[in-house]
Amino acid sequence: MIEAGRVVRVGIERIVPGGDGIGRVDGRACFVPLSAPGDLLEARVVDSRPDYVRAEIVDLLEPGPGRVEPRCPHYGACGGCNLQHLSYEAQLEAKLGLARDAWLRVGRSAEADFTIEPSAPFGYRNRAQFRADASGRPGYARRGSNELLAFDSCPILAEPLERWARSHTAEPGRRFVAFGRDAEPGEAPGSGRAYIEGVDDEATAVVLGRSFRFATAGFFQSNLAMVERLVPAVRSGFSEGAKGDAAADLYCGVGLFGAFLSGSFRRLVCVEQERRSIGYACVNVPRGASFSAMRIEDWTRSAQARERFDLVVVDPPRSGLGPAVRSWLAEARPSALSYVSCDPVSLARDAGFLIDAGYAVESAALYDFYPQTAHIESHVRFRVD
Repeated sequence: MIEAGRVVRVGIERIVPGGDGIGRVDGRACFVPLSAPGDLLEARVVDSRPDYVRAEIVDLLEPGPGRVEPRCPHYGACGGCNLQHLSYEAQLEAKLGLARDAWLRVGRSAEADFTIEPSAPFGYRNRAQFRADASGRPGYARRGSNELLAFDSCPILAEPLERWARSHTAEPGRRFVAFGRDAEPGEAPGSGRAYIEGVDDEATAVVLGRSFRFATAGFFQSNLAMVERLVPAVRSGFSEGAKGDAAADLYCGVGLFGAFLSGSFRRLVCVEQERRSIGYACVNVPRGASFSAMRIEDWTRSAQARERFDLVVVDPPRSGLGPAVRSWLAEARPSALSYVSCDPVSLARDAGFLIDAGYAVESAALYDFYPQTAHIESHVRFRVD
């Protein structure tokens, strides 16, 4: 038994889901936050279980080849970033390893050759959640704690959010979401603005020339530059004006993908259970689409779901597709399926099912929406053989 409090020597092999490094101590897996592949560490065990231990770094004996000095002075204390101690190239390599490992381990298939689309490593994040401290300064939660960490600057925030956070205060103790956008066409450079939950009910953003409205407190993608690279992949093969018959945008949110699909199909179905989001989809998606405010599982039993679709887009929550949705896809067999995922493990599970049901992988790519963190956004394009 490796008791808590013991200092052990561990070599870090790779990064695992969640961002910890993993090595082995006395034959057991040892998870170490803020460690890098190739590190040789002295680490203190903080939690000991029969088949694994968790430890914190005491001393870095030999740094791994991808280790760098973090840019942010709050790194390690802040609960946001957890890969800033890796070079950006090492982060991309680690994320590719996570996706490929999940695909082989959970999806039971070696047919996906993932590529990765890099982001700007810093200054990319358009959306963040803050909590104001006793003086009203915005801050984040400390790592592993509910305590508040105030900050003077945050290098991952997009400039409008960074500028707002440096110069504004909020009601002490209040939690709120903020969304920042750069200057839009016709506005002066540097005149981007921040939308603040509780102050601004609604926010707007421009993606590939289209304007989108959404609730400031609701969900919209947090890296607008990467959204503009993901959208063309999702609609690949169905260009504007080249009319396919029908498409379905499931888990459509405020209509981000649907807005770019509407000009390519004679019929477009947008389905979303969150009523506020589907209300915005009705505004953001050009006229001619139909909208259903219901659970996707319920929609799969509707008469509309029995139609033939050339393209189905799914962007499910972290848990992935439910059994009813997977079964519907196995029967519906659209010509193409675009699967956008925020969790490589649930994606791999669903991919294994789809491949068994007769789908084949046409392309697989990671989109690095969240540099300096272990979060992974993926897009896999399936076709029916």
